[in-house]
Amino acid sequence: MAGLYPLKFNSIFLEKIWGGNRIKTVLGKDYDLPNCGESWELSAVEGNVSVVRNGFLKGNNLTELVEVYMGDLVG
Repeated sequence: MAGLYPLKFNSIFLEKIWGGNRIKTVLGKDYDLPNCGESWELSAVEGNVSVVRNGFLKGNNLTELVEVYMGDLVG
């Protein structure tokens, strides 16, 4: 098994009634929601689990990584 590397995750965007486009303009994020109110950068919340977007672990979610790598993720 290859070693861990700096992981990048897909952002999770949530629509909120108070949302808008500031996350897009201020943080340079790209999303299609008309009223984006939150951008989760790392999450293990059921239904909104972050997914790796780079390297050989691409497509795996954070919950899967914790099951396989446990303490190696945080040192």
